[in-house]
Amino acid sequence: MDKGLMTVGAVLVGLGAFLGLLLMGLEMGRKSFPRALGFMHPTLAMAGLLMLVARFFITGGAHWLDLGLILLVLAAVFGMVLLVRGFGGRAMVRSVTVIHGGLGLVGLGFVLYEIVHRAS
Repeated sequence: MDKGLMTVGAVLVGLGAFLGLLLMGLEMGRKSFPRALGFMHPTLAMAGLLMLVARFFITGGAHWLDLGLILLVLAAVFGMVLLVRGFGGRAMVRSVTVIHGGLGLVGLGFVLYEIVHRAS
């Protein structure tokens, strides 16, 4: 169960990251994006994050997973800032978008490293 929760959580966060990169590309290109894409990105990412947090509370911490979770939670906080701005009809702040994406990708990298490290 330990590795299963981490793996499924990482896959969901990874899918959310893929959609986030697509959203960021559209935003940087100043193109409009489908609203469904804007809802799928945080939904997948948060489902994965919740699985990773559940694994943390069920079986305890692991060094790289802990670091990854901290970064993913920080990414979620910056994502909430972007979400509030988006629903308010205001433009995205590029620096916040880059920080949100960077924290999320590095956090996912730490989680993936923990999965690979635990396998060996």
